[in-house]
Amino acid sequence: MKEDGEFNLYNEKSRQELSDADEINPEEAGFMQGYDEESSPAECANCEKVLGEHFIEKQISEEKYRFCSEECADKFERQKEHA
Repeated sequence: MKEDGEFNLYNEKSRQELSDADEINPEEAGFMQGYDEESSPAECANCEKVLGEHFIEKQISEEKYRFCSEECADKFERQKEHA
């Protein structure tokens, strides 16, 4: 990548080396796919808190909802009944 001790971007060989080094390998692609999937994590249907590993899943009016706690699930269900 260096000619006479300096990098020459205008040299075809140097540009090819830069291009080759910029490619994403399968491991990096898998990591980015996981990142994209996690970029919009599930939230509590009531308080919109991001859900962690433990959450409550409840079916209300033929739809499944996820909640951070039983209290949020109960509040959400009461609001749906009065809406």
